[in-house]
Amino acid sequence: MTVLFLILSLFLSDPDSTEVISIGEYLPRYVENGAFGPGERLEFSVEYGILKAGTAILAVTGPEQYNGLLAYRISATAQSNPAFSTFFEVNDLNEAFLDIVQFHTLRFFKNLHEGDFKYQEEVLFDQDAGMVYYPDETDSSLMAMEIPAHALDVLSCLYFVRTLPLEVGNTYYIDSHIDNDNYPLGIVVHQHDHIRVPAGEFDCIMVQPELRSQGIFDQQGEIWVWLTDDDRHMPVLMRSAIVIGEIVCVLEEYTTGTPIEVENPGFPVYSPDIE
Repeated sequence: MTVLFLILSLFLSDPDSTEVISIGEYLPRYVENGAFGPGERLEFSVEYGILKAGTAILAVTGPEQYNGLLAYRISATAQSNPAFSTFFEVNDLNEAFLDIVQFHTLRFFKNLHEGDFKYQEEVLFDQDAGMVYYPDETDSSLMAMEIPAHALDVLSCLYFVRTLPLEVGNTYYIDSHIDNDNYPLGIVVHQHDHIRVPAGEFDCIMVQPELRSQGIFDQQGEIWVWLTDDDRHMPVLMRSAIVIGEIVCVLEEYTTGTPIEVENPGFPVYSPDIE
């Protein structure tokens, strides 16, 4: 997933862990979103040392109908440039449908091409039933499994994080389902910072996602993400260790979107789980 989870989405890790979350009762919720909306497009330069390795783009479109529900279509693409591709080609697509009222995943798809590694996967979320399905899975034990209420894929986690207050010193936990695994995704909020990137200068909040999954450039170490210190919480800088050094994503260009005003159908308003 590729750029952020990005780093949440762009870079995902795969450490060993036995921590899982219990499957709780599903209750409808309403999530307030003033952070992003259709039309948002963020273009990042993916850099390895002094080399520009490629470009990553995060985009939001919609809303569109998915199984009778309105959803944002969120995409993350990453592509290496011609020079970098001669020894390590990257051409990744990650895409999620995110329910605009309850902010949980309805469908997730990824098509990864990173060097000799190629992988494609579709994941269907039945949130009402508390189940997730892998239609292309050949292992019968992995074709379907239970998920926690309002589970999110790794890409949607990034956008969900942007709706949170993100107060320094707090760690926020999000129920996630990533690569046949349920676990609480922790977002540690470290400090305020001021960042200068090609897209401009921004007051930011530095956060650290705690991930484990497959992803762009096979991330192996810690991840740091700088989000704008405003209502948008837009990612502008991401750093992550990989097997060949450190990859950095810097925001080059951006177009803001307009959050859709969604009327609460009478569901309880979501309150984040904080440590």
